[in-house]
Amino acid sequence: MREQIKQINAEFKPGAHVTVTGKDTRGQQVTRTGYLLTEAAETKAKHTDNHGRSKRVPSVRLCVGALGTDPSERTTWVQLFHDLGSIQNTPEPEVGKWLMTELREVPGIRANSHTTRFMYGGKGGARSEPTQGTAIEVLKNGQGDYRLWDAGTDTVLATYLLSSKIWWSHLPNAVQTKTADATRSGS
Repeated sequence: MREQIKQINAEFKPGAHVTVTGKDTRGQQVTRTGYLLTEAAETKAKHTDNHGRSKRVPSVRLCVGALGTDPSERTTWVQLFHDLGSIQNTPEPEVGKWLMTELREVPGIRANSHTTRFMYGGKGGARSEPTQGTAIEVLKNGQGDYRLWDAGTDTVLATYLLSSKIWWSHLPNAVQTKTADATRSGS
């Protein structure tokens, strides 16, 4: 297992855009695409072998998510085992390309921290198009909805459920850093 970790850490550095297939913290098979948030770490995790026996075995933990996501959030964890899992480089997301998806499909949206940032283009729908391009941050409300907050003007632009369709795009790195700095400084 240590050799596998050394090999992964030599080939994939934090900040690399990757696709990882393995198991999440519930033991479900997942594929996550995003940025590698930390180096690979050795851990033990529950794994069911080919004979249906479940036990804790050595594994490799990778943290994959949107830039700025806290790697301690379990929603970023993917476990690789000796007989299950893979990691590969994937192309960077295309900045400026507008996508219309459900809010739940925006990378990092289910993370518990308030660090998920993207460009908001407006409400999605069958005959809609992006109507704005505002760098926003997502704040989860206690009632199960999500507020799209503009840190620059300190206003909530919209409130949506995970099933709501919206227009969104990846942030350019300069805007992402500027938004994060404004959030930390409280301005």
